[in-house]
Amino acid sequence: MHKILVAVNGNFENQINRMRKAGLEVHQRPVAYHRDEKVFAEDVSNFNCVVMGGGPWNKNVLKYAKEKGNLKMIVKFGVGVDNIDLNAATRLGIAVSNAPGSNSRAVAEHALALILAITRNIVAFDRTIKAGYWSNSMSGTVIGKTIGLLGFGNIAIRLAEFLKNFPVNIIAYDIYKNEEKARSLGVRFVELDKLITTSDIISIHVPLTETTRGMVNKTFLEKMKPSAYIINTSRGAVIKEKDLIEALKNKTIMGAALDTFEQEPLPEDSELRKLDNVILTPHSASNTWEAFISIMECCADNIIEFFVNRQLKNVLNPDFKKYV
Repeated sequence: MHKILVAVNGNFENQINRMRKAGLEVHQRPVAYHRDEKVFAEDVSNFNCVVMGGGPWNKNVLKYAKEKGNLKMIVKFGVGVDNIDLNAATRLGIAVSNAPGSNSRAVAEHALALILAITRNIVAFDRTIKAGYWSNSMSGTVIGKTIGLLGFGNIAIRLAEFLKNFPVNIIAYDIYKNEEKARSLGVRFVELDKLITTSDIISIHVPLTETTRGMVNKTFLEKMKPSAYIINTSRGAVIKEKDLIEALKNKTIMGAALDTFEQEPLPEDSELRKLDNVILTPHSASNTWEAFISIMECCADNIIEFFVNRQLKNVLNPDFKKYV
């Protein structure tokens, strides 16, 4: 019987029972992975399949888990798989799947919340009142602004759906242009440089790849309007954090709202913690109970298809079969 580990906290009784009825042995418990790679490798090597959001799935961990416990599949509890060495997994005959689209509404909602919070100065007002002060300070608004979507995948599309009810101008940049969806939402595709220089708010929605790593750097930030904000609910390493901190300190841009960071958890000595013109949330954009159930449904489907029906669903490295 194939052993499955669901290393995610949550009430997934229905999804776990569905997998058990399909003949799988399913366990649910968290796995620590922030500190000791060897402990993590030992822990996950006891299972044929692991469902989790994080983890240092590098070549060494994958090799150990494959050789010791015959790891056959990793299911990302979410979408981005930049923490998994896909090439190494493929060469070891390990399938990697994810849950595309299952958390897009939750992340888009969080991005919208950050946009409104930073433009309307919500967090600063809250801090002021709690500190014992009362000031009728001014704030900005999204009305009439140009919002640039850096990337136009599932999450950006959902955000555009929310924003279409606001009197704003929405532009987007993506190397893959979904023209039909853009037209239906009133979104106009532009070149990257135009998006950077004309947007009042830039919301990042690109995956982390070698091309996008550090793409928001000093040059990028200096092209932005001094009155502009940047929002990131994608991957922290898309932004060169050192350059962003410098831009925020020097008022090169007005502010930022970040849900993801180059290093997570965010180090205690990070200068981002000290800046007044930035809002920080702990990589929590997709963390709603509704989104978690949707993600787990997709993960359970992937696992049942793979182990029971011998079919590939949402598998990102189909060439793994060459090495099995």
